[in-house]
Amino acid sequence: MRPVRRPLARCLLAGVTFWAAPSAFAGHDPAGARELIARVLAARQTSGYRVRARLVRTTPGAEQPDVKQLLIKGRREGDDSKVLYQILWPVPLAGQTVVIEKTAGRDVHAWMFTPPDRVAPLNPLGSGDAFFGSDLTIEDLAEEFWHWPAQEIVGEDTVGQRRCKILESRPSAETATSYSLVRTWIAPDIALPLLIEEFGKDGKLAKHITAARITQRRNDDWTAANVIIEPADGRTRTVLEGSHADRDIDIPDADFTLEQIKATLRPSP
Repeated sequence: MRPVRRPLARCLLAGVTFWAAPSAFAGHDPAGARELIARVLAARQTSGYRVRARLVRTTPGAEQPDVKQLLIKGRREGDDSKVLYQILWPVPLAGQTVVIEKTAGRDVHAWMFTPPDRVAPLNPLGSGDAFFGSDLTIEDLAEEFWHWPAQEIVGEDTVGQRRCKILESRPSAETATSYSLVRTWIAPDIALPLLIEEFGKDGKLAKHITAARITQRRNDDWTAANVIIEPADGRTRTVLEGSHADRDIDIPDADFTLEQIKATLRPSP
């Protein structure tokens, strides 16, 4: 089977600039919430994918945006998954790599490699560690909020021209997280989140993550080519721009090991 090419694998969601206030919704719906989450996660299922993307962070007043070219690779085997994010450019940062590993038991581990030999563990949940100097955090990439114990549909709203259900996800007191609430606008007809709002431990809005350039690639397969991250303070803005992706491909497990990462960075003899 030939790999499917698409702008960006459905691993992260992204932003919109237009949305309205939530409308009233008759009661909470825990059962419906779990079903909706299951549909979103099922739409992302793939054995492996490879993505080329740009990470662009802009700051008001800066002469130029901070731009990084990335390689993103993911692999799933059963309920275990691994994702690798590697900087390809600029040259002084090339080879910096973040790996996030998740198990069926909901254990999440992350580490970062900086050439030539530095390896540092990352705390993927609750630390607020930034992803390559952007407005994304390692916790944002892990997206563990889908598995928090309290999930409720609390309203409906329109994002762009699509009717969405508003999902509220809340952690338990024991959950390791930087957030007290994650609110997600999900378009049920395409099983795609169009807007995510993350609230800090203080209850205040921390950031928006919105989906842009939404396209239908095949059958009922929808994806967002761009992910826009906007902190609530408005001081910066990050866009993850997908250029192309291969999906449903075999990514060897060895690709996520330190030895293989180092080997791919060595110059050819």
